[in-house]
Amino acid sequence: MKKIFTLVSVALAAMTVNAQESWYVNNEDGTLKAEYVANSDASQASVVEFSTTNVKGTHVSGPVAGYTDGELVDGKLEAKYDNSWSNINKKDLSSDGSVAPFYYVQGKGNPVNIEKVTWEEIVTDDVPTGVYRAYWEDAYYSPDGTNGLPTNGTYVTLTPAVNGTLKVGVWINKGSRDVYVVKGSDMKALTLGTDVIASGYINGQNNEVEEGSPLAGYPMYQENIPAKGTEGSDAYVVGTGSAVVWAYLTFAATANETYYIFNKNTQIGFSGFEFTAGGGAGIAGVEVESQDDPNAPIYNLAGQRVSKDAKGILIQNGKKFIRK
Repeated sequence: MKKIFTLVSVALAAMTVNAQESWYVNNEDGTLKAEYVANSDASQASVVEFSTTNVKGTHVSGPVAGYTDGELVDGKLEAKYDNSWSNINKKDLSSDGSVAPFYYVQGKGNPVNIEKVTWEEIVTDDVPTGVYRAYWEDAYYSPDGTNGLPTNGTYVTLTPAVNGTLKVGVWINKGSRDVYVVKGSDMKALTLGTDVIASGYINGQNNEVEEGSPLAGYPMYQENIPAKGTEGSDAYVVGTGSAVVWAYLTFAATANETYYIFNKNTQIGFSGFEFTAGGGAGIAGVEVESQDDPNAPIYNLAGQRVSKDAKGILIQNGKKFIRK
């Protein structure tokens, strides 16, 4: 039986497909892109710059990973520098490759406004020790923008030249950590569940399939992962506890606006992004029949084989189509 897909109107569909562009941290063979080289000066950030037709971006790492507890020197503690990149990380999402692996790269250092780090004296049995440690809380990002944007640590920036839709792949070390998509112009976080739709995989929330299925024992794909609370509490949390999340963050992006993507208290893992110019406007409900052989393998625009239920701009029988 042939499947029916809802597409943008016939003329706009071709335009949308042609306007879709992407960049991934991995090469087609799964190896790490050559751009990921740490700055030889460890006291400076490592910055990977990348671009497609309509989007420019950066992936930043470090340089400060922490401070050495001790006495203050000139009002500060000694910084411990780390601006390195991890090797390519891979998460298999099926046993047979029918769902493309999730590749991602980590950097080093919490995303903070480094100028707001302060120092607190360690007190033991109510007795000051004269030894200080870094106090990070005032340096962490605040969703209302009052603490400013990260100037240190690991974060991603994306700047489109035209209006469109961005879909960003991220690895969240602990599901209970806040994940932010922030507009650079006002430094405020977009709201999860409305401005930003999170989809993807939460570790431990597995597919309910028959034994022997290539998806058995693997995390299930969730099309819309709701935020776990209300603004001011955990409105930016998409997982649970220490469960790892492999997520896609999708949001409407405005031309020439820079968007920052990062996690609180941890090093975000960045997988890459897809950008569709026009933001999907003009959906007209036109029905188009699927490709000639409905059982033929399906691939995404990176050439990676995906499951039959995958959504987005896909390729089957050598032809592009959109599944919503």
